[in-house]
Formats: sequence, C-alpha cells, structure tokens
Amino acid sequence: MSQVIQEEKKIEAEVQNVIDGDRVVNFSDAVFAFAATLLVLKIDLPQIQGGNVEAQLSNALIALWPTYLANIIAFLVIGYYWLNHHAIFGMIRKFDSTIVWLNLIFLIFLSFLPFPVDLYGDYPTVRVVVIFYCASLALVGYILAFLWWYASDKKRLVNKEMSRNHMRYYLIRVFIAPVTFTLSIPLVYIHPLLAQVSWLFILFGSLAANAYYCKRKS
Repeated sequence: MSQVIQEEKKIEAEVQNVIDGDRVVNFSDAVFAFAATLLVLKIDLPQIQGGNVEAQLSNALIALWPTYLANIIAFLVIGYYWLNHHAIFGMIRKFDSTIVWLNLIFLIFLSFLPFPVDLYGDYPTVRVVVIFYCASLALVGYILAFLWWYASDKKRLVNKEMSRNHMRYYLIRVFIAPVTFTLSIPLVYIHPLLAQVSWLFILFGSLAANAYYCKRKS
C-alpha cells in the first residue's frame, strides 16, 4: 500500500512539474475575453420595415433596454469573477491536475453565460428565465469559490505563510456574488424587478468585505 501511495505522489509531482501556470492563466483570460465579447454580439440589430425609419429605430433601440441591462449586469459580474480569478491564481504557487480540471469546469460554465443573458434580454419579466439567469451566474461563482477552497485548504497550493484571515477574505469575496444571486431567486416570485434591485448587494457586500479586511489588517 505504501508503495502505491509513493508512486501516486511521484506521478503527482511529475504532473506539477509539467503544468505551466502561465498557460493556464493565459487560456483562462482568453475564455473570459471570449465570454465578455460574445455578450455584445448576442444583441440583435433592430429590424426596420420601411416608413419612418428614424422613429422606428428610436423605438426599437428603447425597446432593447432589457437586453442592455442583462448584458451590463453580466459583463460586470464576469469582470468581478475575472478580478477574483486573477487574484486567486496570483496566489497559487503550484498547480496539480485537480486545480486544472476545476478551472476547466469553471471556464465551461463561464463560456455558457451568453445564452442565459440572451434569454433574459428577450424575456426579462418571465420568472423561470430570471431564475435561470440568476442560477447560471451563481453557479459560476460557486465553482470559483470551490476552486479557491481547494487551493487554499490546508495551504495545499498556496504560500505556506499565508494567513487564515487572508484566505478567508478571498473566499468570502468570491462568495458574495453567487450567494446574492441565489438569495434573489425567491424574490423573483414577488416581482422580477425586486430581484434585480437586490443584485446591488454585490457592490455593497464587496465594499464591506474590503473595508473589514483592511480594518483587520491594520
């Protein structure tokens, strides 16, 4: 049994030496850029059918406001996840096969986000669509939080001198967005607009977490 364990550790050590952290991060950044760009490409051009083109175009552009809102929110959330992803991978000192696969799973669901965003833009008041939108954005955040938990648990892949307070801060910071989207789902049954307003807690929660951490650090 001990020989098997030693062999597994040897294989894992070889994997860590082979994995290039820069390539993992660069690939992740490319997927983030792709997902953010695809959001804009999903906005359909207004269809004008003769007559007063200017008036029709103005009305069509105003009618697209749910699509604009869905894209802005999703873009900000993707940016929020990118900042956290960048910070997390900046603290990871070594890579194993598990962290690479977790990152790939995270990127799969991240690249899927343009679909619920497009759906939400077309049906912003349909409850099941808003719930699907919330759940999709939340799931990406939970996977990122689990990725950081795996890397930081028992300081598996991070600096051994990193404080628990520092690790806990980043876990809380990553959790703010997915927890907010999850808690907003019951509000959809009251009114979709109420759920949308609750998403502002992501901003306030992030500011509060930063202020608390800075206070503990000082």
